[in-house]
Amino acid sequence: MKSKLFFFAALVAWLLVPHFSKAQRGKDGNRTITAANTVVNEYTLLNADAAAGSNSIVVISSSLNDNSRFSGVLSPGDLLLLIQLQGATIFSDGPFNAGQGNFAIPKDSSWGSITAYNNCGNYEFAEVLSVPGSTSIQLSCALKNSYTSAGKVMVVRVPRYQTLTINSGASITCDIFTGSFGGIVSAEVKGQTVINGTITVNGRGFRGGAAVDAPVSIFGTDDTAMDNISFGGEKGEGVGGFYNEYDNIPVLAGRYSRGAAGNAGGGGNALNAGGGGGGNGGNINNYTGKGNPSLTTANWANAWNLEWNGFAGSTSSGGGRGGYSAAVNNQNALVVRPGNSSWGGDSRSNVGGFGGRPVDYSTGRIFMGGGGGAGQGDDNFAG
Repeated sequence: MKSKLFFFAALVAWLLVPHFSKAQRGKDGNRTITAANTVVNEYTLLNADAAAGSNSIVVISSSLNDNSRFSGVLSPGDLLLLIQLQGATIFSDGPFNAGQGNFAIPKDSSWGSITAYNNCGNYEFAEVLSVPGSTSIQLSCALKNSYTSAGKVMVVRVPRYQTLTINSGASITCDIFTGSFGGIVSAEVKGQTVINGTITVNGRGFRGGAAVDAPVSIFGTDDTAMDNISFGGEKGEGVGGFYNEYDNIPVLAGRYSRGAAGNAGGGGNALNAGGGGGGNGGNINNYTGKGNPSLTTANWANAWNLEWNGFAGSTSSGGGRGGYSAAVNNQNALVVRPGNSSWGGDSRSNVGGFGGRPVDYSTGRIFMGGGGGAGQGDDNFAG
């Protein structure tokens, strides 16, 4: 089968070969993968905005062979994948509070909702016409989409194999995403593809929040976005960005606490609540951020319904919610609700990170799955 393999941070798709010049297909010859964790792609970043209709792009480095994974530097007839990973706008503040002179920060799952995708998720394959300079590439056809370089637009060099065989015990993977490069496997195969081994991108996409202990922790916080680690753990990385973007959200920097930033999971709040899981595909309209209560044991429904009547039967798309905050007394969770002072400590409060949101695939865009939020810690046990 003539095919293009495209494995994207745990998203898998088979795409038909585009109508490029037939003479260029298969130019990288037959390839047999014999070793585990073989990386077949090279990566660079777009270094200037690129508009739909343009035939040229500006990149950090046009050689696209820094790791010698190809027989030579980028040349005419080679294949590229362009994809914008971030740059979505997320909701971070509510109505202006004239009495307090500031904006109200929502304390529910509305914080971090995606208000505009902008160019995030745009992607396409493009064949190289020429490489006129160390930072410029001419394309054979005009771009179909626009790209914003500040949104982490990765330019991936894609091998054009005649045949591809992955031996048993061998595997193809990608570089771990660093905030600039990695997270994507892509290969074009003109002829036969035989996979006896694996292609894996597990754990190589958007990053989770780091587990960092707070020097002093606050009890009883229910904040969704804070600039102080004492209030909550770090959020994961997603379509709305990561540390740099969260630290510079207008009105309030929001790297920490339970709000889910787009499809990234929120951090667990103080004291010692768990982080939320990242999100990706799913029904956007079925998102609450509160996960899906497990009913593995029948009477667990009694415990869930102590949060609110009917919670045990509720569902949410996206990532799972983080666990409760710290308690020091052993109570019966089927009878004593979360937040009751009899638990001691931080009362086993329901302040775990909200799960990351599902993202909208209906327009043909694609996205990395969001990273999970970190648990909040003060005793070297944060997760």
